[in-house]
Amino acid sequence: MVELLPFRAYHPADPAASELISPVYDTLSDAELRRFSRTPHNAAGFVARPSTLTLAEFLQKAPDRLRSAFRAGAYVQDSKAALYVYGIRYSPPPDVLEALPPDSRRSEYLLLGLVGALDLTRTPEDLIARHEDAFPERIEERVRLTEATGMHFAPIMAGYTLPSHAINDLLEKCLGLDRRGMSLEGTAAPLVRATLDGTEHRLWRLEDPDVGGQLARMLAPLRILILDGHHRYGAARTLFHRDRPGSSPLVMLVESRDRALHLLPWHRAVAPGTVSTEALVARAGSRFVSVRPLASAASIPELIEELGRMSRRNFRGFLAVGPAGVWAFRGTDSADGGYDFDLLHGYLTEEFHGDPHDFGVFRSPRQAIEAIQSPSGGWSGGVAFLLPRLREEAIEERAFSSGRVMAHKSTMFIPKVAEGVLFAPTRDLPREGPGR
Repeated sequence: MVELLPFRAYHPADPAASELISPVYDTLSDAELRRFSRTPHNAAGFVARPSTLTLAEFLQKAPDRLRSAFRAGAYVQDSKAALYVYGIRYSPPPDVLEALPPDSRRSEYLLLGLVGALDLTRTPEDLIARHEDAFPERIEERVRLTEATGMHFAPIMAGYTLPSHAINDLLEKCLGLDRRGMSLEGTAAPLVRATLDGTEHRLWRLEDPDVGGQLARMLAPLRILILDGHHRYGAARTLFHRDRPGSSPLVMLVESRDRALHLLPWHRAVAPGTVSTEALVARAGSRFVSVRPLASAASIPELIEELGRMSRRNFRGFLAVGPAGVWAFRGTDSADGGYDFDLLHGYLTEEFHGDPHDFGVFRSPRQAIEAIQSPSGGWSGGVAFLLPRLREEAIEERAFSSGRVMAHKSTMFIPKVAEGVLFAPTRDLPREGPGR
């Protein structure tokens, strides 16, 4: 069964301390990291390693920065263990909103999640599925940071499927919230009400033990899919198998079918001079059922609509957009929800004899196309590869039925939690592992 355990969270002492939170560590560029780290005691300073620091240097500095924040009283720890509710109200960037299905587009979304420590001893591994691969060296870095600081930082986001909305309904009732009215103002006072780059982050404690019992009964028969935080989950699993403290990861459980949760593919581009679209077509070979040209001057909205048609019709493949036109590459029919990305990833690996992660990675079709159409920049005149929208239920089915994972950086879930909203010391969490 899936079991979430209460814990004693650290969170900002000032509920409105927006200056203490930052984007999740692995989304921060060096420039963004410098920006957030300039603010005293911002979480970025002890969770994210700049490329200019070696891992050894970072592991020396991070604990000192964390202790400094505690001495300054920037964060406080709750006196009693509890489960928590994390709320996020956000507006997607215009280019991301444009890529969503038309009937899913809204100017604003509100997501609630239940946060606790995931008991890996009592939650069988076959009830937890990863859908994306992770880099071993990045997992080890998270292991080393956990051991150096004695902390679990931002919660992993994981999804569950429930025919009813019973868990969300219970959370709303406990907090006196009206999600349909897009309100984060309820009858319960939040511990955190911070804003990060226009996105609102809220945190509440669940005080009622009866509510905890109801939630435990609802969670017990479920299975969960790791949505965001594969390296942190890998680190917890590593600590679990090493029988070390820190193997109870913090998890934010969200309803997988929640209309505020969106799964999008990352798109790719190759630099100019690497290959032409004509050469790509000529060398497509037998791996594709067909490669057909589309309009040579298709607009970005038209290309997004074409991607939507591909998704609705289970057209397995991708679009290649270059200076000479657009081609649709179609693979064999498949019920596998991750097959589109597998097809592109394998094609780029074989065609260019390199790692597709070294190519351009873009969050939306518009961003990728504008990068290759820009008169300047490293991708100007290159080729963009656009993937159709992924379906959450298909990714979940793939993950649990076959155990196959997609390559790293294949999917993007929005919204994301923030660093610094809550974290927990490993010494206050149950010590799990084979020797427990």
